Amino acid sequence: MEYVNGNNTAFLIRKDCTFDQFLARVYDVLQINRNKYNITMKTTLRSSNTMYRTCSLPMDIFNDEIVKVVLHMASDVVNYGCIPIFVTTSSRVDYQDLEPPVETETSFRANVFVPDSEEEVLPQTLSLQQRYSPLHGYNDTINDNGITLADVEAEALPQTLSLEQRYSPFYNNEFRSNDDPIDDISNTTIDNVCLEPYNNTTDNHFNSSVCDGGVGPSHIPTNVDDDDQNILPSNLAAPNLVRNYNYDDISVGKLFVAKNELILQLRKVALRGKFDFRITRSTTTRFEAQCSSELCKWRIRATRVSNEQNVPWLVKRVDNVHTCCNEVLAGGVHQVRSRVVGHIIADKFIQEKRIYTPNDIRADIQQEYGVQLTYQQAYRAKEVGLEIVRGNPAESYNLLPKYSHVLTKANEGTVTHLRRDGNDNFLYYFVAIGSSIKGFMQCMRPVIAVDGTHLKGLYRGTMFVATCLDGNNQLYPLAIGVMDSENNDAWEWFMTKLHGVIGDMPELVFISDRCTAIKRAVLKVFRSAAHGVCFYHVKGNVKSKFKMSKALWDEFEPAFINAAKTYGHEEFKKQLEGLWQLHAGAADYLENNVGTCNWARSEFEGRRYSILTTNIAESVNSLLREPRKFPITHLVDHFRKTLQQWFYDRKITAESMSTRLTTWADEIVYDKRTLAERMTVRPVAQYRFHVLGGGIKEGIINIREKTCSCRVFQLDQLVCAHAIAACITVRVDYISLCSEFYTQESLVTAYAQPVEPVGDMADWEVPEEIRAMKVNPPIEAPLAGRRPELRIPSVGEDVDRRTIRCGRCNEMGHNRKKCKTLIASTRS
Repeated sequence: MEYVNGNNTAFLIRKDCTFDQFLARVYDVLQINRNKYNITMKTTLRSSNTMYRTCSLPMDIFNDEIVKVVLHMASDVVNYGCIPIFVTTSSRVDYQDLEPPVETETSFRANVFVPDSEEEVLPQTLSLQQRYSPLHGYNDTINDNGITLADVEAEALPQTLSLEQRYSPFYNNEFRSNDDPIDDISNTTIDNVCLEPYNNTTDNHFNSSVCDGGVGPSHIPTNVDDDDQNILPSNLAAPNLVRNYNYDDISVGKLFVAKNELILQLRKVALRGKFDFRITRSTTTRFEAQCSSELCKWRIRATRVSNEQNVPWLVKRVDNVHTCCNEVLAGGVHQVRSRVVGHIIADKFIQEKRIYTPNDIRADIQQEYGVQLTYQQAYRAKEVGLEIVRGNPAESYNLLPKYSHVLTKANEGTVTHLRRDGNDNFLYYFVAIGSSIKGFMQCMRPVIAVDGTHLKGLYRGTMFVATCLDGNNQLYPLAIGVMDSENNDAWEWFMTKLHGVIGDMPELVFISDRCTAIKRAVLKVFRSAAHGVCFYHVKGNVKSKFKMSKALWDEFEPAFINAAKTYGHEEFKKQLEGLWQLHAGAADYLENNVGTCNWARSEFEGRRYSILTTNIAESVNSLLREPRKFPITHLVDHFRKTLQQWFYDRKITAESMSTRLTTWADEIVYDKRTLAERMTVRPVAQYRFHVLGGGIKEGIINIREKTCSCRVFQLDQLVCAHAIAACITVRVDYISLCSEFYTQESLVTAYAQPVEPVGDMADWEVPEEIRAMKVNPPIEAPLAGRRPELRIPSVGEDVDRRTIRCGRCNEMGHNRKKCKTLIASTRS
């Protein structure tokens, strides 16, 4: 309830004042002439404490006792806050000799009529809410059947009063007592001055109506005669089982774009209120529903003026009071649908990394609504909630061209490519953010790890990742691609687009697993680049191909790892000889089949630095483990969001570094300096030195050429212990001998250009030719059933599986059926 065009003010008063003093104070504050006007004062209880909200109906202030109550409430600021005093003025004249009054500017909202033609109140351009809302001045006189409100007031209004109207002490939104006759209000000029605007926050505010054209007694003028009023006799009491549900999302005057949206919102209200309803009428222009109990008076009506597509639905009537008893009220069980629950829990999926299982949904709905869901209902509700937050998987493909346009426009240098077949079905997609491209070209070691992983969404597919490492040994994703499947053509297309981004860089190296499609694509597209194999995958192939005993494998595995990581040629030969002695077949496979030049650092043709595996690409795949379930556009945008956060955080970290080298590189050099301080340096020539001691192999260092016989200096581009010892002796700054890739300045430059967001989709400015582009999902139909989420282990990969204990011998690693352990007999 509220005053319209009223004035607000505030005043202080003594706590021990009487009613006469209070009345005099109000006259004085409002500057009202006592001889010309009478005033009536009312107040309401607006407590923040829910236990007091049942007393929220207006009450008159007319004696000392009520004044004491009001002042007591005003002193309890925590529970009550500021106490509103509603003041109504009336002239001290005889109303029998006067014409019927006209409402003043400070009348209630219910008594505001269409403004005079001379006074321009409404704006020139009407909003959607104004155009169709019955609260609007130009639409207040016509209902959905073409009947004027005057006809409704004369016939419909007197016939039926809702329970709220019958028992409310302020029917028509005008504060009055239960004993006040209606004609006293309708025949009196009212000037209303409000000391504080009233904001109804209780559960007793209704949005009800009794006619098709109006918006309830709170919004239609009532100029009916007293004889026509059907007031409930005073000897009848309100029934005990009366329930009302005041939800702001279903109220008179509310607009809905579509009927399904209205029904969905109604089901959510019914689920909260624990009642069922049935749809009694549903046409292209009219919707009606009522409580499932035949004895209940709860009902709702919504209409629209035409069945055109853009015309919204308007709620015209809500009888929001349930008169059915507890035995009849069904508890809203029929409203428990996956679509309804999905909309309720949709906010849970805004945090993309949050794990919210169907069992969590069941527990939350049980706790909040007292409804038990089956696992299937909860799973379907989860799918609905995910689609609400992340979009429809099929429509996400059609959004790709628009998203790509906005992304390239927001981030300078960004490259995207989309390939479709002749029927506009999706095939391949490539994206590389401009900030990553610029940072890689200027400040990164030219080693790229590539890998592919399966997507877990509705249409499956494969995601390709190209990743490198920054100077602080952190992941630096360069590009990703989404393919309909992993094959030779897909890898060649991905490498072609990557080549268009970075070109033929000097000393470029690619690291991958033993996938032949990757190697073929790299050698075909990047003719001057070198290709290496991840030694971890090679180790898995050896383990699966040669069934070694556990004892033998425990010796072979560390020997193979040492051979792969060694720097010197002679040292590698010794390690390889050890492999031959342990297992000749496996050593022959590594040397002749796989090729030592592919997996051993010392034998590799290029410079791999310290990147010997595809672990960095696998880490990006692991990072996108949950997003790989997302629709394609949401997946790409999650990749962009990740880079946006990384670039911001890492730039701040890089700028705060106090060392010339990055934190990671500085720690490595510091450990080597500790070792170098115990070495002996003997000069050989002007720039060449012979370094001994320190517990490691001696080395011959050339400071000018940045080489050392240990080969650590030239392969990692970081000073080795021999170089540091020589530099300390001749007083040369050994930090300057390290590669620029490891400097703090290069790290700042790598993250200098931020990754920009794409903004809200409603604000996207996309050319018509791009809007007209159509991209259908991949032609392969999605498989039935739940989509697999666990990764299939690679060949020879060690996987932590569930530990099995035998029930027969009580040993680990096998079950009773496969048990071969001899059990001692217990027979005598």
